[in-house]
Amino acid sequence: MRKKYSILLGFLILLFVSCNYVEHNISVGNSIVEKIEEYRNENDTLPISLVEIGQDEIIDGVMFCYEKADSNNYILWFGTTLGEGMYYYSDTREWNDQLRNISSVQQ
Repeated sequence: MRKKYSILLGFLILLFVSCNYVEHNISVGNSIVEKIEEYRNENDTLPISLVEIGQDEIIDGVMFCYEKADSNNYILWFGTTLGEGMYYYSDTREWNDQLRNISSVQQ
């Protein structure tokens, strides 16, 4: 009986830690989005890379990736598990766990 409770408790802790990981990284990602939008407002164009806005790609051990799709749209993302991630789409201004096309960015 104790073993079942231990397994359940371990699973709940893992779930809690995983949710906090994603929430924290979305918060970090939102601060990067703010910098990208600030750059856009000041320069009337999107940055080519995160380096152009003075942003490190690796924050707290997590790699954030940015891709400019066209003159108006971009994607920002980070990995959550092997082969999975969270994606910010500038056209909807929302985070999503599904990779999709945005303008000229290819899957």
